[in-house]
Amino acid sequence: MRELITLPGDGVSIFAGMGDLELVTPRGMHRVQIKYREEPPHGDSYHDISIDGVKLPGYAWGCRFACTDDERFLAFSWMAKLLDRTTIVVDMRERRYFILPEYIYDFVFRWPRLEGIGRRSPGNSFEFIGNERWLGY
Repeated sequence: MRELITLPGDGVSIFAGMGDLELVTPRGMHRVQIKYREEPPHGDSYHDISIDGVKLPGYAWGCRFACTDDERFLAFSWMAKLLDRTTIVVDMRERRYFILPEYIYDFVFRWPRLEGIGRRSPGNSFEFIGNERWLGY
């Protein structure tokens, strides 16, 4: 049985990992399932991930997750191949994703910005300006 976690509606990231989990957006528009795979030495867990029943390529790190207040976009730590961590933003309505050029560990959405917060991500941020190259899933 998966643990159920509701994402905050204010764009602040929360930790989710180390098991099979289901993340639900604040008003229940989307459901994100992460299924535990493994833990590398000295690292967070990583997981298979699907959004609204559709598998997303790669793996989600058991790490920080946040969604925008309109429940359209989801951000989290991701890897296309094992142990290559990056930050991804998924457009859950359009079923597409964008890989950020720089890793941001902890963040808050203030759309159109994903802003790094805390001691591990101060000053890191990314602003969406409309020319991003999104990939479908």
